Amino acid sequence: MASNILFIVEGNNTEWNFFKRLSESFSLNYEIYCLGTNIYTLYKKMKEIEFNGNVKDVLAEMHPEKKTILSKRFAFTYLIFDCDAHHPKRDDTRTVDEIISDNFLKLKEMSEYFIDETDPTIGKLYINYPMMESYRDCDDFFDNNYENAVVSISDMRNYKTAVSKRKLCRIHLDKYSKQNFESLILQNIYKLNKLANGLWGKPNYKKYVSSSEVGFVLDKEKGLTRKEKIISVLNTSLFMLVDFFGNKDGFYDSLKIPQKGIRGNE
Repeated sequence: MASNILFIVEGNNTEWNFFKRLSESFSLNYEIYCLGTNIYTLYKKMKEIEFNGNVKDVLAEMHPEKKTILSKRFAFTYLIFDCDAHHPKRDDTRTVDEIISDNFLKLKEMSEYFIDETDPTIGKLYINYPMMESYRDCDDFFDNNYENAVVSISDMRNYKTAVSKRKLCRIHLDKYSKQNFESLILQNIYKLNKLANGLWGKPNYKKYVSSSEVGFVLDKEKGLTRKEKIISVLNTSLFMLVDFFGNKDGFYDSLKIPQKGIRGNE
C-alpha cells in the first residue's frame, strides 16, 4: 500500500520518533523525511526561487540521497518546524530583538506559502513554540498548569534542559497511547484558545479552525515577544491530526479531558 502522508520534519530524533509513534497510534499510512536543519535554511532555499517551485525539488536538491521518498506520491504533506525565533548566524552582530523581528518576518512568508496539505508541491506548515519539545512541557498528558506555560526570550537556549525535568519526560514515546495523544491535542487546543481568545477551554470546531491558522498564531506569538519578551508554549504540530480528521465522525467533538492520571499505554 502506498503511503498517503508525508511528514517533512526538522530533526531525525525528537520529531522522527514523535511522528512515528503518533502515526502508529492512529494507524496512519505515512513516511517521514528529515531535513536535519532549521526552518530558516529551508526559507533561504525557497527565497532563492522566490517561493515559486516544488518544495520537494528543493528538498531533493538539499538531500539527493532522499529522492526516493520525495519522488513518491502523497495525498497529504505536512511540514513540522520549530519557531527558533532567537536563532542567529554565528557571526551575527544584531541585537536579540532585531534577530527575532527578522525571523518572524521570514516565518510570516513561510506561513503564507505553505498553506495546503493537499497540494504535493507545497504542503501545510506547522510551527512549534518555541520548539518541538513543547509537547512534553507538562507533568501529565493533560496538565492545567500548561495554561501559563511560557518561556522568556532570555531563557530560550535552556528550554530543552528545563523541559527535561518535566514528569512527562519520564515516559518513553513508545509507551504513548492513542488516548495519550488525544489528551495532548486537547491540552494544546485549550492553550490555543487561551492565546487567541484569552480563555482556557475548548472552543467549538469553527473557532478552532480560524484560531489555529498558522499566520494568526504567528502574529499572536510575535506580539508577546515584542510586549513581554516571552513565547507562549504551544505545540501546533499536534493539530495536524485535527486538521486531518476534522470533525468527521465527531473526532474534534470527541476530544475530552482524561479521567486518569499520568501513564502510557492506557
